[in-house]
Amino acid sequence: MRLRIVAVLTLGISALLAGATEKAPAASAPAQSALRSQIDEIVAPYVAAADFMGVVAVDRDGEEPLILPYGLASVELGVPHSASDVFMIGSISKQFTAVAILLLEQEGRLKTADLVSEYLPTFGHGGQITLEQLLIHTSGVADIFALERFGETAGQGGSFAEVVADLGRAPLTHPPGTAYAYSNGGYVVLAAIIERVAGVPYGEVLEHRVFAPLEMASTAHDARGPIARRRVPGYDPWGSNGLSRATPMSPPWSKGPGSLWSSAADLLTWARSLHGGRLLREPAYRKLSRDYGHGYGYGVSVFERFGREVIGHDGRIAGYAADLARYLDDRVTIAILSNVQSAARDEIRRLVAAAVFGEEYTVPPPRAFPEGFTAPLDELVGTYSFGPNLEVEIRAVEGRLLARANRGGFSELVPLNQTEWFSRVLYATVRFGRDGGGSVDRLIWGRGDGAPVGRRTAGLRG
Repeated sequence: MRLRIVAVLTLGISALLAGATEKAPAASAPAQSALRSQIDEIVAPYVAAADFMGVVAVDRDGEEPLILPYGLASVELGVPHSASDVFMIGSISKQFTAVAILLLEQEGRLKTADLVSEYLPTFGHGGQITLEQLLIHTSGVADIFALERFGETAGQGGSFAEVVADLGRAPLTHPPGTAYAYSNGGYVVLAAIIERVAGVPYGEVLEHRVFAPLEMASTAHDARGPIARRRVPGYDPWGSNGLSRATPMSPPWSKGPGSLWSSAADLLTWARSLHGGRLLREPAYRKLSRDYGHGYGYGVSVFERFGREVIGHDGRIAGYAADLARYLDDRVTIAILSNVQSAARDEIRRLVAAAVFGEEYTVPPPRAFPEGFTAPLDELVGTYSFGPNLEVEIRAVEGRLLARANRGGFSELVPLNQTEWFSRVLYATVRFGRDGGGSVDRLIWGRGDGAPVGRRTAGLRG
């Protein structure tokens, strides 16, 4: 599920990067065999660094799709990936939730201009919030990571009804409609509205109205039940090049914003169908794909890359990372699925797109981590404020430096040198600044003078 250091900060940074306009002269696209070789070369260093294992897929109009597997589906068993493997797709799920809302609107069963209170009468602030505001992240509904229950249970405890009720009781981050603030919580509320209007569970709505009609047999809502075929386990980075098995979030927390499993082939089918008019009538599609002022439509990011219009979204959830981008005028789809929770996906998606469109690119050299490096961790431990709604907590645990935003999960910071640290989960470099007396007083997220700065507000015991 795509503002995060696990929840908030990186999503904002990633959204800026994804939405950046890249103008370049027209270039010729490579043939299939050449493109396959280029993608192999691009992905290789990320696989070697244990920052990517999974599938890269490219669908160009009029050609057979390329679906290329890399690395291991199961580290423990040494089983390699196959093209048909199934992954959690995190926040790519949001566009499916948005389409379900629009399908119900096409049937006359709701309107995106309606108030939440018309469908969830007991939801706090529901009389002030419209469905559209939930869809475009201007509702002010809290993110799930900010909820006390999430922090207390690490996203494991609580029923779906309890999660929705918690969101209704939580203070709004801003008056509805006055600001943009990415909120997984808003999409949880949308899932509850879908269930209320359709009269059946969220997963069944998507199965009957989307997955079955499009023959997306590998795609489904995450739910407790028997093991499904081809679903691969998820991993989180550990240290400089290791992995650990991820603990999945409980389905009630991800229903709506990030609960779907899918395969590369299914996502290519989805993109062709969504953008080819098989699901939505033109007025509904215009609603979905419009930029509402923040590079965001209904459950999709709206931006340009290499001078091309793109509708897409990335996703990251415990153990998995994904990206889906549709280049509209070119009728090209690029999907990336990984069972390593790492934003290395951000670099891979740009490099693969450059290869697809014949643009110049350079594969970065492998990142070097010093061996036997030790640093005084206790002086870095503390809480750093990046604004009224975002605090980053730094802890030292058994010789590892860990970071988390608000009450989200922890991401390890691995030392690069005496002054810089690297998060393999977020694929970002951080620095700690000092005051005139030499004491650590700030956390700088990224390189360069314009990087976000968090001021230290409290020290913690490691």
